[in-house]
Amino acid sequence: MNHRTRVAEMLAHRPVDRCAVQYLYGPVGFYEHGEALNDLYEQYPGDFGPFARQKIPAPPAEAFGADGRYYERITDEWGATMEYRVYGIMGHAVDFPVQTMEDARQYKFPPQPDDLSRPAAYRDKVSRMKQDYFVLAGGGGLLERMWAIRGFENLMVDLVDEKPEINALMDRLADYFRAQVVAAADAGADGISFGDDYGTQNGLLLSPETFRRVVKPRLAHMMEPAVKKGLHIHFHSCGLVSDLFEDFRDLGIQSLWPQLPLYDMRELKRALDYYGFSLAIHTDRAVTMTSGTAEDVRETVLLENEIFKPKDGGAWFHIEADTGFPLENLRTLVETVNRI
Repeated sequence: MNHRTRVAEMLAHRPVDRCAVQYLYGPVGFYEHGEALNDLYEQYPGDFGPFARQKIPAPPAEAFGADGRYYERITDEWGATMEYRVYGIMGHAVDFPVQTMEDARQYKFPPQPDDLSRPAAYRDKVSRMKQDYFVLAGGGGLLERMWAIRGFENLMVDLVDEKPEINALMDRLADYFRAQVVAAADAGADGISFGDDYGTQNGLLLSPETFRRVVKPRLAHMMEPAVKKGLHIHFHSCGLVSDLFEDFRDLGIQSLWPQLPLYDMRELKRALDYYGFSLAIHTDRAVTMTSGTAEDVRETVLLENEIFKPKDGGAWFHIEADTGFPLENLRTLVETVNRI
């Protein structure tokens, strides 16, 4: 099987010749491990896109204080000021462009990605990728973007109060992301990958009723162009979100990338089978990958393989190097996954 066939068959819950592997090439791993990580990834290429050796990133010298600690505050294109304390890791929004209801009415989104203004070039790019790979385009994250521009606490109150200005802003944001889905579908993408965090370590951030009233209809609006064309819908959400699995199925979501350590894996497998979801297996990064031994990593991967049976279809391994991962643990993860 080539990469494209392997992923397509796996997502259709049919057997594959080996486990499909997806890499996320985040900057923090290359910053911490340098060319050794390039060498590792180059030796074991993934199935969701080509690997090109990454330039080793480096933060600016002025980002380090007298104590040697890294710290930056950066205002992004959305007008949100982000605070960064670990280089290469997502920052926290600390100042927000939408402070008042008048701000919500007047707020202007940044320009859409370049692909939307060059549809012919976008189609050509997707067509070339599809020769070797199953193409998942990006679809946006509604609630995460809202609290980045409004503030988490403010937004949670807004959702309860049902402020019309915030509802209107969320509708405009859903339209903004829908346009990206339309463009990707028109370009010939095989699927769309969405991401939005709805959970804490032990439950939902908002009640199922609030999710169904506020978030679900807007997600349906964003996803509709892809669902109508029969594209694969992939969804990532951190936190424990099993109470929303039925809603996810209603929306047309077909595969999940969950925060795996929050679930009993065998119970999760039963739920996946019941709802028909495929699974991105993301080995525990908070404990196993950070403070475990290489043998802990190997045993965990083998257990994941035993439970989710990715070679039977319906599951694949998601690999990314997060901060603090020993290189030996990364090497063990990659080698074990690729040798199953």
